[in-house]
Amino acid sequence: MSRMVRDSQVSGLRERQWFAQLLLQQLRQRQQNAASHGELLALRGAVIFHLYSALIGLARNAAQNLGVTSAAQLLSLPAIVEAFAAQNMTSPEINILDAARTNRTDPLFWLEQQVMAASGASGMARRPTPPPEEGSLGMQAEDPYAPLASGDLDRIDQAVLRVKQILEDATAHMEEW
Repeated sequence: MSRMVRDSQVSGLRERQWFAQLLLQQLRQRQQNAASHGELLALRGAVIFHLYSALIGLARNAAQNLGVTSAAQLLSLPAIVEAFAAQNMTSPEINILDAARTNRTDPLFWLEQQVMAASGASGMARRPTPPPEEGSLGMQAEDPYAPLASGDLDRIDQAVLRVKQILEDATAHMEEW
């Protein structure tokens, strides 16, 4: 993960989002150059985790500014939102993040699902299943949303834009305070 810039809470968050964009460009280039599947998956994971870490950093900064000390070590948005609720506190940043992550049509909902799936038990990992071998006449359709497929990369693009928008909106609140 990228380092947090000590002088400014905002610049560290933007730095993480910038790294995610850079890694997404690298992923697309490496995919065109027919890189190994493992390398492409690693780049995909790096993009997703940099985006999510920017959101976690935003939520932690809001918690620090409001004295919600229990959120300092938490690694998920639901846990940080719960820490705020436990202390009967709220902030504009947390409201923005919570509304986005609970809205199924928001790219952050998808982003959080990807992080939770990647952080889950290894037995829950998504693995390709081989086609049946017993002379089956059925065709297996390609899933456009499988990792690294066109739909998956479109969702990553949408998540990058959404995280950038949230950081712009939320950091305006942070800089005003």
